[in-house]
Amino acid sequence: MELWRRLALDPAAHRLVTLVGGGGKTTLLYALARQAVDAGYTVAVTTTTHILPHPGLPRSERPTRALLEARRVVTVGTVGEKGKLTGPDDPAALLDLAGVVLVEGDGANRLPLKAPEEWEPVIPPESRAVLAVAGLDAVGRPIGETCHRPDRAAALVDKPPDALVTAADAALLLTHSLGGRKGVPVGAAFRCVLNKADTPARRAAGEACAAQIRAMGLQAVLTAFREEERDGKCWF
Repeated sequence: MELWRRLALDPAAHRLVTLVGGGGKTTLLYALARQAVDAGYTVAVTTTTHILPHPGLPRSERPTRALLEARRVVTVGTVGEKGKLTGPDDPAALLDLAGVVLVEGDGANRLPLKAPEEWEPVIPPESRAVLAVAGLDAVGRPIGETCHRPDRAAALVDKPPDALVTAADAALLLTHSLGGRKGVPVGAAFRCVLNKADTPARRAAGEACAAQIRAMGLQAVLTAFREEERDGKCWF
């Protein structure tokens, strides 16, 4: 439960968690799922957008409590175009079956940062926590190369798309009401996760970014997953 503790979240209270942003959402999602399972919870993993199904997990369009009890974690949705998974219309209904529901609420085209479009993210109103994720490999590289929807990201930080991303830019994109905090339900816990803090330079950038986020009265956590953990495939 290390990640849950570091995020100051309790799976018994924060039963529906939605992840948004870029930079390792899927890896983080499955790490949270693994730790919840190890703590005795059943877990339903799904999306309000489109994700690739986990190769090591069972998938069901209409899971049952018996299936979850038997397999402990199940990916919920329908496989459609390009093999991607579309989730159910009402992810919160899965709370009747699973102890914990983890939802991926937007896409980032495998880029470390993003600014949401007008119709993004899609966060279930029943979410008790929202995690905004960024990859620290964006820092020091151009906005146009590292941000999904770069024009929107550039506008939020008031820089041209060819400007280099700073730790302050990453903090702003994560915490802006039109960035990582967009659409967070009233009363839901909000956390920022700075992923890929796996080199001294990235960790330094992450600490600088986290300090700015904490100065706003918000919580920020640094993580560093190994390459073989990418996309969460090693967790199950």
